[in-house]
Amino acid sequence: MEPTTASEILFRFGMFEADSVNCTLTRSGARVKIQEQPFRFLLILLEHPGAIVSREELRQRLWPEGTYVDFDGSLNVILKRLRATIGDDPDNPRFIETVPRRGYRFIAPVAVVQAKVEPTTAKAADNGSAQVSPQAPSVVPVSASITEAPAKATKLRYWIAAAMLAVAATIALGTGLVWHHTYVSQSADRKSPVRMRKSVAVLGFQNLSRRADDAWLATALSEMLSTELAGGEKLRLVSGEDVANLRVSAPWSAADTLDRVTSSRIGDALNSDVLVLGSYMLIGSTDDGQLRLDVRMQDGKTGEILSEVGEAGETKEMFRLVSQIGTQLRNRLGVGPLQGNDEAGVLAALPLDPDAARFYALGVAKLRQFDALAAKDLLSQAAEADPKFSLVHAMLARACAQLGNEQKHAEEAKKAFDLSADLPRAQRMLVQGEYYESLGKQEEAASVYHALFELFPDNLDYGLQLAASQTVSGHGGQAMRVIQQLRTLPPPSSDDPRIDLAEAQAMKDNKPAALVLIRRAVRKASDREQRLLYALARKQECMNLLYGEKPEQATSSCEDAYNIFIGAGNRLGAADAVRLMADGIGAGGHYEQAIATYQRALNLLADMGEHEKTGAILNNMAINYANEGKLDRAEQLYEQAKLHFQQAGDRANTADAMVNIADIYYLRGNLPRAAKLYQDTLNLIATMDHGDPSYALYRFADLELAQGNVKEGHRLAQQAVDALGPTQGSYQYLTSAMIEVGEALKEEADLAAARSQFEQTLTMRQKIGALELAAESQTELADLEIQENHPEQAESLVRTALAEFEKEKSDPDSSSAYTILSRALLMQGKFEQADKASRRAAELSLTSSDPALKLPAAIQQ
Repeated sequence: MEPTTASEILFRFGMFEADSVNCTLTRSGARVKIQEQPFRFLLILLEHPGAIVSREELRQRLWPEGTYVDFDGSLNVILKRLRATIGDDPDNPRFIETVPRRGYRFIAPVAVVQAKVEPTTAKAADNGSAQVSPQAPSVVPVSASITEAPAKATKLRYWIAAAMLAVAATIALGTGLVWHHTYVSQSADRKSPVRMRKSVAVLGFQNLSRRADDAWLATALSEMLSTELAGGEKLRLVSGEDVANLRVSAPWSAADTLDRVTSSRIGDALNSDVLVLGSYMLIGSTDDGQLRLDVRMQDGKTGEILSEVGEAGETKEMFRLVSQIGTQLRNRLGVGPLQGNDEAGVLAALPLDPDAARFYALGVAKLRQFDALAAKDLLSQAAEADPKFSLVHAMLARACAQLGNEQKHAEEAKKAFDLSADLPRAQRMLVQGEYYESLGKQEEAASVYHALFELFPDNLDYGLQLAASQTVSGHGGQAMRVIQQLRTLPPPSSDDPRIDLAEAQAMKDNKPAALVLIRRAVRKASDREQRLLYALARKQECMNLLYGEKPEQATSSCEDAYNIFIGAGNRLGAADAVRLMADGIGAGGHYEQAIATYQRALNLLADMGEHEKTGAILNNMAINYANEGKLDRAEQLYEQAKLHFQQAGDRANTADAMVNIADIYYLRGNLPRAAKLYQDTLNLIATMDHGDPSYALYRFADLELAQGNVKEGHRLAQQAVDALGPTQGSYQYLTSAMIEVGEALKEEADLAAARSQFEQTLTMRQKIGALELAAESQTELADLEIQENHPEQAESLVRTALAEFEKEKSDPDSSSAYTILSRALLMQGKFEQADKASRRAAELSLTSSDPALKLPAAIQQ
């Protein structure tokens, strides 16, 4: 990435704008006093968002050649003044991070705006705006995947559940891919302010009879009234799920009038102008009883009562009673009653069969209480009672997705889509988008959410859904533009912590910048008392730290998330947090502790009927057993993981489990069985639209090379490199595949080409900080030096690698390195040292079941 030319642009970060044309800094439009050198220092950092700028580069840019000053002291003074000006804390920076012994990095998101110099005055032109996400230095883009699996000698594959796209209860539609070409001009550069519809949150109905048999009506009436108010698309309704999540986090009284403080708190948290609460009294049965409904509407900022209405009638007229109340509220809100087509859409969005209505309401309530298994059973009964009701299939699809049953998820999503023709436009589009997502067609889903967001640009949820789909489908730049648009909405929508989380996901490869955003979301969610959203942000913070540069700091974030999830009854979220803790423990080499922690996560999921997360936990637990050399137990767990993935209908992770089992056979020396399973894995991946064969290819290549099949091994390894290169896939897998290509070239006596492969992997691994993998590249180069009769160079390389292996307590890698070291020492006539290295290699090989390690060590002795 070429650095931006500061002489022609404005930089926007946080509430600040740095104008490089006029050399001014403003905060929220007000001029901020700043001296020349601190301002130039700031511009230099803003030219390279996310990249480290060295102190030497700053010295050259700030002082002309021949200037004699105390550079270090002056630089520190300039930085201190700059931080004071922009309110940046050096111990907990929001903008400027000090990278010890290397320089400084601007870590906050930066928007770049093309400046336009007028004949008489320089003004910033708004029409050149484009969101720039901070990036690491452009030589080697850092893939998040490199940290997904700690590099251990067994090289077994981790399954990482990093959910970037929450499966929504009602989800959406696709109209083709043409929108990619028109998107920026239509959305990112929207000139006129978004017209905000009045937003309404139905907070729920209180059951005055307190009879348990009547409790389902609380959810049913809320859904019916929300649907009635949403008809005609003149009001923006807060989702029932958002209301339920807030109520779990910060409950309010359903019986009393909300006071000003409570109204303001709820209104801000739900981005709602109007709050609606109700109560009901049922006398008799739901079949032939009498029903009384009372509803109160309050201002979401002041708590002022805007309207109080009530209706009474027979229970069989429940839809009419709700419709009459809805009409009165609509009139009070100035949008008028529903018209013909809108009324038809409302009817299509409600279950008409009484039994279906009851089971549907009970199922939705269970889903919002994080009991997906009970929800699935209840929604299945609702679907049986009213099989042509689209939304019951949409909700059933969601329950199946939460339980990790991807096949059933797709089946129910298709039913919902096929039955959605009569739904209101927005719900119809959401259902179609859900269908595309269930098929893994994120491009098509994103095109639907784009169309939906264009229709309703005031709807934060639609914008977030669009940005999430774009991120998952690999269009992070488009997602950033949508996020920038969301930040222009009026508050409190523009201050929603979910926007920060969405932006962090879009720039997840720039972990320092993403961490700043995640922590901002944590603070906002805490201030709003949105505890479940706070827990989600803390879990995301845990992942960022765990797979970033500070894994030791991840535990407290995960524990915090776990405590909130478990307190809210969200066992799925709690299990995710515990699994992440176990991943971190295992990466630190504490395998027994990691295994015990994985078991905690499994216990949380017991009896839930969940498959996807269970498979992931079993897979990662197996890796720790394999790293202990307990291959039989590892194989058992991989087989269990594979079964769960198959039951979930997840072919991609089924393939991952299969290739891990193949690795076990390879480690045992059962090469024919391993080869068959590698091939079976590749055959399965070939049936997928977006399957990734790279890991299976390079592991199969390694096996073929071990058997002396150099030509076939070279072919497979090159296929793995080709599969990874164009997509900038996992750098762990890419460089490992390149190592295999180098091994093949070495066997073919093309030592120069082999050296090129090994040196490239060393450079790539060092640049992304994968030091243990870099040490592996050094041992390969050391072995090559021996073949080229350069034992001194070989000794130097392998000793450097050994220092890293021993620091990481990687016995298998250390064993291989000591074997190479003993050969280098023998060639130099250092027989006593060579014997010592050989014995050490043999000792370390005893900790591994890999015969490929034991044999070379034994030969050297």
